[in-house]
Amino acid sequence: MPRLAVIAPLPLLLALSAAGPVAVIQPGKWQTTVEILEMKMPGAPPGVTAALNSHKPMTTVTCVTPEMATRGPQNMMNRDKACRFAKYSMAGGQIASDMTCTRPTGTMHVVSAGTYTASSYSVTGHATSTGRMSMTMTTRTSGRRLGSC
Repeated sequence: MPRLAVIAPLPLLLALSAAGPVAVIQPGKWQTTVEILEMKMPGAPPGVTAALNSHKPMTTVTCVTPEMATRGPQNMMNRDKACRFAKYSMAGGQIASDMTCTRPTGTMHVVSAGTYTASSYSVTGHATSTGRMSMTMTTRTSGRRLGSC
């Protein structure tokens, strides 16, 4: 399930963008929930896709520092040199992105769109992976600020 581990934090990173040094979201403790809406894995062993499609939503809690809130996802993703944004916008309460990650095992392309406020967000993402284990996945990620870290 390593591909899911890569996809799960991406919407949170996408929600951390800023158009300059001012934070678009409020720093603090954020709860993020990722739901798999649909997953297809051609050639997967019987039952694998069904098991993943019935997977319960994953919820994580993360502390977003003031520095993280102003850096934006491009800077944060630079830790992982394998990912590049072809398109990214976050303005007027709307989020849209197009990102590709290249790994030794294949390529993952993620297109996401959604809405945000300073204390919440909701993003739907469509991911396509190619390589050793090709798959497509649609996820819905929502987050909300819980308070201070």
